[in-house]
Amino acid sequence: MSRPQYTKTVAEMRKYPRIMTENKVGYVLFNEDKDVIDKGKGKIQNLSQSGTLLKTEKPLNGSFVILVTFNADGEKVKVKGRVVNKRESDTPGVYLTGIQFDGSREEKMAAIVTFVKTYYQRRDRSPRKNLYSIKRHDDSDHI
Repeated sequence: MSRPQYTKTVAEMRKYPRIMTENKVGYVLFNEDKDVIDKGKGKIQNLSQSGTLLKTEKPLNGSFVILVTFNADGEKVKVKGRVVNKRESDTPGVYLTGIQFDGSREEKMAAIVTFVKTYYQRRDRSPRKNLYSIKRHDDSDHI
């Protein structure tokens, strides 16, 4: 009797879990010689301890990238990374780039903490969430 084959999904093979976010960031893209070849803006789609998935309106055809954002105190936070994969999404004109973080553990953790805090702060201040909270509160009063 043969045993069933078990195939791990991509999510199961990952070293670290992903956190779904939607943070706006600036980026500076470099080639292998570390010359600046592009600058732009994008959105972080997901985040882990080792890297992120960045959504942009153009492909990032480079080797290295610096992502830039601001923390809640308005201080600039940067994290360096290496482009490890890239593809066009199912939506035409939208590109996804996998970035593996480089740099010291402190730099990586500072950036990750900033991305997560910023995402939740913006989400919690969202007008849609506030309307939903008010509606839920009003509905529960009538039960």
